[in-house]
Amino acid sequence: MMGLKQLFSRRNRRHAVSGCLAATIVGMSFVAWGQDQSAATPKDLIVARKTLMVVIADNMQEIEAMTGSGKIDLARGRANANSIAAMLMAFPHLFSPTTNTWTPNVPRDAAGETFTDPSLWKEYTFFYKEAQAASQYAFNASRAENEAEFKKNAMNLRLTCDTCHATFQKNN
Repeated sequence: MMGLKQLFSRRNRRHAVSGCLAATIVGMSFVAWGQDQSAATPKDLIVARKTLMVVIADNMQEIEAMTGSGKIDLARGRANANSIAAMLMAFPHLFSPTTNTWTPNVPRDAAGETFTDPSLWKEYTFFYKEAQAASQYAFNASRAENEAEFKKNAMNLRLTCDTCHATFQKNN
């Protein structure tokens, strides 16, 4: 069993690492702030959002494996949900109008070309609100106090994601 001294020592190390990470992110943001943002091409944004979506999906798969099996590791599930919440806050900002490049019946590179229905940019407010709602469900799951609350928010997160995909994702 871990002693109180070890617990505080471990907690202090975590706080120190978290503080260093936060300082690095803040410092790097000032570097990015001064850079020419026009250097990011539409393809860069498309690849970034696809990459983000893969990481969200990986986290969601772990949550659904837990809720589907009934063997919920609440601490791990909360961590997965917390990651999803943060990523979904940033996600809609990767849909610049310059990335509205869908052309029907044209062969596409699945890794670097969009599969986003052009209606997203006409209905961006709805899309944005859905992403924010999904982020809130993920955040709520990350703060769930029990398994039932976690499962409820995970289910709402899945339903919100599925609605958005059905509305705005091209499959060919």
